[in-house]
Amino acid sequence: MKKYYILAITLCAMFLLIACANPNSEVVGEYDTSKLGGDFAKSSNEAYAIGSNKDKMPVFKDTDKAFKQALIDYEEGFKAIQKEFNLKPVSKKNWEAYKTYGWQLSADNDEEIRRQGREITQFFDIYENSFKQLSVLHIKSINKFNS
Repeated sequence: MKKYYILAITLCAMFLLIACANPNSEVVGEYDTSKLGGDFAKSSNEAYAIGSNKDKMPVFKDTDKAFKQALIDYEEGFKAIQKEFNLKPVSKKNWEAYKTYGWQLSADNDEEIRRQGREITQFFDIYENSFKQLSVLHIKSINKFNS
């Protein structure tokens, strides 16, 4: 049993080290936002400033600012997604469900709410680019631990 605790602690420590040094979150260049969907991408709001990571994928220059601004700009859309799909309030730990369901809001919602839902999905398409490598490494760690 002690062996499993040591393994779990080691895996957690490795995950934290990787999270702190995630190269996908580092902006290394500019990105042509004219190719992107979503009003936020064409916005002059500095919170939504987009650059390019090492893989030439679009990433927010400051993911925290972008996340906070999206919560403000798409507040009604987040509420509608939460209600329709019975989700917990959006957070940095559960945003993936909002990405999945944002564009799926039903016609019971008015057009502005459905538009916000689509914007939320597009926002998280870019937001996730800062964290993709972590997800892959995390899955590999879990698979090794369960083997």
